[in-house]
Amino acid sequence: MDLRHLHLFCRVVERGSFSLAAEELHITQPAASQQVRALERRLGAPLLDRSTRGVLPTEAGAVLYRWARQMLDLEEQALAELGGLGDLRQGHVVVGASTGPGEHILPRLIIDFQRRVPGVRVTLRVADTQEIIEQVLARDLEVGVVGTSSDRDDLIVQPLARDEIVFVCAADHPWVGREDVTLEDLRREPLVVQQQGAGIRAVVAEHLRQRGLREADLTIAFEMGLMESAKQAVMAGAGVTYVSKFAVTTEVAAGALAVVRLADFRIERDFTFLKLRRRTLSRAAHAFLDFLREQSATLT
Repeated sequence: MDLRHLHLFCRVVERGSFSLAAEELHITQPAASQQVRALERRLGAPLLDRSTRGVLPTEAGAVLYRWARQMLDLEEQALAELGGLGDLRQGHVVVGASTGPGEHILPRLIIDFQRRVPGVRVTLRVADTQEIIEQVLARDLEVGVVGTSSDRDDLIVQPLARDEIVFVCAADHPWVGREDVTLEDLRREPLVVQQQGAGIRAVVAEHLRQRGLREADLTIAFEMGLMESAKQAVMAGAGVTYVSKFAVTTEVAAGALAVVRLADFRIERDFTFLKLRRRTLSRAAHAFLDFLREQSATLT
């Protein structure tokens, strides 16, 4: 069987779409359909069904996908080992990150890494945590860096930096200077939250749940996308929000925002980097992960 046909077949299954897989592999949709039909003729069984939920593998297709994925993993491993016989002079790695590490930690690290290994180019994509995890699982990203952990067995997750989630308000907010702000005060105060899927929102919701509060118990005034829009809303007087400590150093120093720590309520989390367990990384991605491990002790 042609490995190119198996690669296409796997991407159709993973994407749930002929058109998306074809676009990704830079071929036409008719060419993609023709390659899958060639596989079906070779194996004597239908492999894919089209449904309202997209393109799904048949029973035979599920069996082929499992074996094809292993074959492609072995090919990837062989190419990586062959590429490892020489010096790391060039390469490209795409890193996905949620907004906390993506906007406030990784840019400097990427610049430092490329100064050390100038032949390797690093591309950074920023999205919410859930999207980054899904892109790593779908093999669209070799490396992900997010603000929450994951219990997926098919991911390897390692800590990068320790973060504190802090509540912030405008500099003229009544909470500024207070040391006795309570959870009950928080429950009544207009709150700006980030969109569903943001890792920081899930972390805060879990800590509140441990203290007997649900998100529905809070006074959520605005849902404002991701971190930067939440900060801008608070600076405009919308209430309070919670962000990574790394995200507000400039605004606090300039007097545009103030940090308020609630009495007896502290939230810490790890920024983590993750990869697909069974995926053999490129030498460029390996080098970047080694660099992240080396630098993690310096991030405070």
